[in-house]
Amino acid sequence: MRPTKTDHVSDAELERFGISRETNLVLDREGNFFAGTEPVAHEGIAAGFARWIERTDEGRYVLRNDLHYVYLDVQGAPLHARSARVEAEGVVLELRGGDEEPLRPETLRRDPEGVLYASGRDGTWPIRLAPRAVLELESCLDEDESGEVTFALGVERFSIPTRADPFA
Repeated sequence: MRPTKTDHVSDAELERFGISRETNLVLDREGNFFAGTEPVAHEGIAAGFARWIERTDEGRYVLRNDLHYVYLDVQGAPLHARSARVEAEGVVLELRGGDEEPLRPETLRRDPEGVLYASGRDGTWPIRLAPRAVLELESCLDEDESGEVTFALGVERFSIPTRADPFA
């Protein structure tokens, strides 16, 4: 994780001042942010949150800006592809918040409900593909002779397995 100005301050020290990195912020399965039970309605704030997601060495997700970081409860994938752009060199996923990520087709998988996931960043971050992104990949998706869903771009073809846990 990149450092912030308050990284040197321990959670215990923050607590002495009545401050905590623990929050009631949630990123739900669909890619929506909530403060407790209230949706984060301002799209600019939600986009900022989406760009600020990082992961601690212990595996906890945080929202990190230049000044501080706070913990975030992620109930599904931490990254969400809102759209996809098929190009000659490959596919580019546009993530919530505006960042772009190349699609690694070898990492595509489906959950039991048929939702598509891929891996991003360093290859260990799950990305959930929104229905719009899947529709924009329609020209690359097919079924093979056995009925398995595949992804094809150019001459390369990749099987898209179904996994009980798409995060494992």
